Formats: sequence, structure tokens, C-alpha cells
Amino acid sequence: MTTKAQPNTENAPAGITGVRPTRVRYLVLVLLCSLACLTYLDRICIMRVQGEIERDLDFDRLSARDEQALAAKGLANDSEARAKLAQDRATERMSWVFSAFVLGYVLFGLPGGWLADRFRPRAIILLIVLWWSLFTALTGGVRALAGLGFPRPEPWVLVGTMVLVRFLFGLGEAGAYPNVARALGRWFPFRERGAAQGAIWLSSRLGGAVAPTLIGTLVGVAGGWQRAFWILGAAGMLWALLFFLWFRDRPEEKASANQAECALIRAGAAEPESIYQDEAPAQVPWARLFLSSNLLWLYVASFTANLSWFFYVTFLPKYLKDQFHVDYSHSEIMTGLPLLVGGLACLAGGRLSDVLIRSTGSKRWGRSLQGAIGLGVAAACALAVSRANSPWPVILIICIASAFQDLALPAMWSASVDIGGRCAGTVGGCMNSVGAIGAMLSPLVAAKVASLWNWKAVFVVFAASYFLGALAWLRVDASRPFLQPGHLTR
Repeated sequence: MTTKAQPNTENAPAGITGVRPTRVRYLVLVLLCSLACLTYLDRICIMRVQGEIERDLDFDRLSARDEQALAAKGLANDSEARAKLAQDRATERMSWVFSAFVLGYVLFGLPGGWLADRFRPRAIILLIVLWWSLFTALTGGVRALAGLGFPRPEPWVLVGTMVLVRFLFGLGEAGAYPNVARALGRWFPFRERGAAQGAIWLSSRLGGAVAPTLIGTLVGVAGGWQRAFWILGAAGMLWALLFFLWFRDRPEEKASANQAECALIRAGAAEPESIYQDEAPAQVPWARLFLSSNLLWLYVASFTANLSWFFYVTFLPKYLKDQFHVDYSHSEIMTGLPLLVGGLACLAGGRLSDVLIRSTGSKRWGRSLQGAIGLGVAAACALAVSRANSPWPVILIICIASAFQDLALPAMWSASVDIGGRCAGTVGGCMNSVGAIGAMLSPLVAAKVASLWNWKAVFVVFAASYFLGALAWLRVDASRPFLQPGHLTR
């Protein structure tokens, strides 16, 4: 006698029997992971070619004031003094280029997140990816752009043009992660958000890890760093169009997602003002966004982590060259490793946060504990870097610091969704903007501290920043919602 096979109802939510939930949300995750990879590929590739940019755009040319300063010290014909000043000048000018990107990131992070809440991510992601891909391509055309107004542009014109292009590029990229967080929050149940965010940040770090090698390869194949940026810009525009054709903002709008999957996504999170109540956008209590002590501590954690981490994707190749005489073309693997290791830590951190929540029953400590530990260990590593005397030990320690810092990253973005609810995009955008202020200051602080003292002193500053972030994490409570029940909609 045979028994009739029963349908596989694994993971079927209560109230829906005999139907296995589809897994369209994982295809959504793959698509958003590719976006995360693209964001870091486009923003970090400039790190690898900064030497070529400084040379081709005359960033190391001394100004009339520099010449006067050397003459006043009797060093006008001292080749060593001139070379040192030219190097410092190129570093300073490049620091403004790096910081210009982050300034744009700061200014549009909050509006980009608000737009995700107000108009939903699909349309906003299309527009911002097209925008930043255009300015990725224009990064390779800076000399031509400067030549439109100046037949023979001086260094300050070239620097100013590059600063403007990278600022506008940053405006576009600023909206990416608030929109990704908003989209993931709507497509994943809260008990899976940490793991999903871990996959997103693994992908971002992988994009950053391969960026130095990829841009180096493109420079060789395409015949220059300028054409390499044109290729990256074109790839981003193609991605944006494919995304818009396939993606939908809500599972209920995607024909391939069945009712069982839609119910599974909503399961266990029916509280008022959750991200699933998105029939109409919520009013944002703007004063609370900036005055809530819970959010302020989350912002501090984001600021301090970014102040230290952004060095790894800006001046790390220059640090290796100046401190250990490792040429840019020989440091591609070295500078990519911290991002690769950090990406793996992101994946582990996302799963760890979800496991901690399930095992302890505490959303607060499931998010906060690994943040505090992660930044605390990163602080100790930054101090250790300041005492290392050869390149590979330095890279090993930086990899450990990057891993422990990135262990907290999925928890940080999951906490912004947990706290933000229907305003998750706005909260995530604000958190991202404050973090971007730290990133904007990072190359400026590093360049100034290195000029006044040395590169080792830079890591002491970063250690202090990491330690402050670890303390801030202890005050973050992801179980305290930003919106109160019954908040008005419009």
C-alpha cells in the first residue's frame, strides 16, 4: 500500500497550508548585491589610479606661492625639498578630490533615503545609478571638461574640475544604500534582514576588493585611466535599465512571488508602523530624527567607523608607497585584501546578528553587542599598525581591523530598518550621511596629520575614533521604534 506524497510546506506561514513559499526574495537579494558591488567598484577604482591622475592632471606641480616659500627658505634649487613639497601638494589636492565625493554623499544621503520612503526604491535607484554612472564616465574626461573654459588649464582648474565631477558623482551614490535597505526591509522578514544585509555588504566589499585589479586591467586594455572610467560608466547605465525592467518594490507586485512568500515575509512583524505598512508614506517627525538619543548614538557609531575605515579606500596605496616604497602597481592585492576580508566578515556578521536575536530574544543586544566588540578590536588593531615596520604585517593587521569593523556593518543597517520602520529609508539616509561626514574628514585628517607628524600618528587618531564608536554602540537600542503607534500618514 502506498501513501500519497504530501506537499512540501517547509517555511509555509500560518494560515496558508499546502503551498510552498516561492523564493523570489533571494533573486531580489542577488540583484541588490550586484548593485552593492557596482557602488564600491565605481567609488574605489580611483584609489588605484591616483598616481596616474596626479601625474596627468599636474597635481604635483608647485604653485607660485610654493616657489616663493622655497625661495624664502633658500631651498629653491634643492631637489629633495622640491620633491617633498610636490609630493605633499599632490597628496593635499588628491585629498580634496576624495573628500568632494563624500561631501556629495553627505548632502544627498538624507534626501535619497526620504525619496525611497516617499516614492519607493525602484524609480529612485534607476535615476541615481544613471546619474552616478554619467559622472563615473566624466571622471575620465576631466581634462577635456576643463579645456572647455581654459585652453591651457592650470593645476587649480584641473583640480577644481575633478572635485566638481566627484562631488556630483557622490550625490548619486549617496542614495544607494538607504534605498537598498528600504527594498530589503520590504522583501525580507526581520529575522532574515541581518543575513541579507551581510550579503549586501559582502558584495560591496568584493566590489572594492577587485576594483584595484580591475581598473588596473582596464587601464592596460583600454589604453589609459580615462577610457577605463568610460567603460565603467557605460556598464552602470546598462545595469540601471535592466534593474528597472525586472525589479518591483513590493512582493505583492511581483507575479512570480506567491501569496505564501508574501505572508512569510510579513510573518512575526505585524506591529504598528512597521515597514510592511507601506500603503501610504508616513510623515517624518524631523525633530525626533535629529534629537532622538537612540538615533544619535547610532549616528556616532557610523561617524567614527567611517572616519577610520575610509582611509583604507583612499590613501592606503599612498601610505604603502611613502612608508614602505611599494609602488601602486605592486600594491593592488595588498589594498584589495582588507575589503575582501571585511566582506566575508559582513556575511558572518549578518548571520551572527540574526542568531543572537533568535537565541537571546533581545533585538537590542542582537544588534549592539557585536558592534561594540567589533569596533573595540578594530581600535586595538589601529594602535598595532602604528608600531608595525614592514608592509605585509601592516596589511595583516589592517585586515583584522577591517574584519571586526565590518562584523558590525550588517547590524548597523539592520538597526536602522528596525528603528526606522516606515521611515527606514529616511533613518538609514541620515545615518549614512553622518557616517559620510566622517568619511569626508578621513582623507583631510590623514593628509594633515601625516604632514605635521607622520603616517603612524594617523593610525593613533583612527584608534581613538574606533574606541569612541565602540562606546556608542553600547547605547544603541534597536528595539525602540522611531515612529510611535498611530503616527499620521499623508
